[in-house]
Amino acid sequence: MLYIRMECGSLLQLLVEAACFTRGNPGKASFATLKRKQASALHTIFKFPTFQLSPFHLMCGRFTLAKDAKQLKKTFEGFPVDARMQPRYNISPSQPVSGWVADPSPRLEIFSWGLIPPWAKDPSFGAKCINARAETLKEKATFKVPYRRKRCLVPADGWYEWKRGSTSPKQPVRFHRKDDQAFAFAGLWEEWHDRDGGMILSCSIITTRPNALARRIHPRMPAVLREEDWLHWLSPLSLLPDLDRILEPVAADDFTYDLVSPEVNRAGVEHPDLILPWQPPEQATQGELF
Repeated sequence: MLYIRMECGSLLQLLVEAACFTRGNPGKASFATLKRKQASALHTIFKFPTFQLSPFHLMCGRFTLAKDAKQLKKTFEGFPVDARMQPRYNISPSQPVSGWVADPSPRLEIFSWGLIPPWAKDPSFGAKCINARAETLKEKATFKVPYRRKRCLVPADGWYEWKRGSTSPKQPVRFHRKDDQAFAFAGLWEEWHDRDGGMILSCSIITTRPNALARRIHPRMPAVLREEDWLHWLSPLSLLPDLDRILEPVAADDFTYDLVSPEVNRAGVEHPDLILPWQPPEQATQGELF
């Protein structure tokens, strides 16, 4: 099996041509269908590892980036943004995600979500590593080298969690900034090579203890970086004690959350309505039944 790394522009161009990355011919296919074709083409052409994980027991198992390239350029001034980047509403493990690395200035890359260490026997190892706990980064064999040398920023504008104790279907909620602006997760990245010389770039999203808001729903939250720490996180000159400080929970006052549709529970579902506030249907009373 051959694993291929390409520069971001070449990758996105192939997605444009092979997976209906643009919104052309909207009358012939729904937006969700185009997104499914995009993901399918990526896995077919580049053979990124594919695995299915239940989101209900993950620390940060789904997130959103529902902003177009123009909006991202405004938020992440000084960071390269490809003009063809499109909004995404239900990003799941093993799917491609965008992220910035230092080279030495920020460079945009495409990663498979689920970090694959160089010593892994095969790419399926990434299923275990979509998240990395901030408290143990310096101890875990999978993460201690990337923590020192291969840190990345993963742009997002929200993440999903599931209410503990909720009945079936599990009730998802979406955390996002009150001003609805995009932000960046702290991430780690790695390169994995096969015997034929092919390579996969993969990443993991760091999680930390929850702030007061996130604690209402889940005992963990993704490490959201403050804007003033973005370049510091990427810099190879940053010291570990300073990086540990950066990973402290972001202030709860800037964030809120909404109940969202249980459609989020299915990784293959992708459309703009997923991020809208949602109310569960009222249970019919006995009088309404007859």
